[in-house]
Amino acid sequence: MVSTYTTNKVIEKPASGDYSNAWAAPVNIDWDIIDQAFGTTTSLNATTGSATLSAAQYRSLFLNVTGAMSASVTYTLPASVGGQWVIYNSTTDSSGGPWTVTISPAGGGASIVVPRLTRLVVVSYLNASSVIDIAVLGYLLGNSTNAGYLTMSGAITAGTTLSAGTSVTAGTTVTAGTNSLDGLGNLREVPANVQTGAYVLVASDSGKFISITTGGVTVPAGIFTANQTITIYNNSSSSQVITQAVGVTMRSAGTASTGNRTLAQYGLCTLLCTGSNAFVITGAGVS
Repeated sequence: MVSTYTTNKVIEKPASGDYSNAWAAPVNIDWDIIDQAFGTTTSLNATTGSATLSAAQYRSLFLNVTGAMSASVTYTLPASVGGQWVIYNSTTDSSGGPWTVTISPAGGGASIVVPRLTRLVVVSYLNASSVIDIAVLGYLLGNSTNAGYLTMSGAITAGTTLSAGTSVTAGTTVTAGTNSLDGLGNLREVPANVQTGAYVLVASDSGKFISITTGGVTVPAGIFTANQTITIYNNSSSSQVITQAVGVTMRSAGTASTGNRTLAQYGLCTLLCTGSNAFVITGAGVS
């Protein structure tokens, strides 16, 4: 006779008459699987790329995603697999980014993105259309800093510092006694990126000011999205060139003129991304 297996954790169900005088073999394996589902951790290395999780991987209660990423990854649960997991995204970006970690059901239901440095409690379930969806049950915080998302309908008040790795959302007011911080730093300050040679902008420069002394700055294609801004300060007594890379259109504010720009000594300018690889540049000392 042939064993069958459960849908979600793939636990063996021996057929009647199987394993005569050898019952310990399937029973011990099944209890190991059950124990795994209650507290074992599966480590997933995001540098190896997207993958469909095997039963040996998704049986664990805890999924820990690690690695220095150079692209976004999606981990897919096989169709019809339900369950509950605590997923921790401890990845970093090796280049470009910010890259994302997504958990998705193979059956075509809803997916979720796991915020970086966040422990997310998620559940997969059969929805009204008999399709497996994934939903967020909650967020686990390791300390007094919210590393993920905090959503409230009213006011959020902090006596000293309110800090979130990704997002804090309040229906009305967020109040902090001294400092409010986001992933870049104090919201009352503009984070600095000091460069002493030729520099090519990266995605994490959005919202920062770049201080340069020599070599100029290149605005690359395929990095920034609409509404992102970068400020550039020429901290030298020599002019610096702001170069539009191949595929980029950089227009001087108030004109139809496009192309590379020169930033005079101690000049200050701001780049606004207006769409796909399109920028407007304006400021003091731009020509």
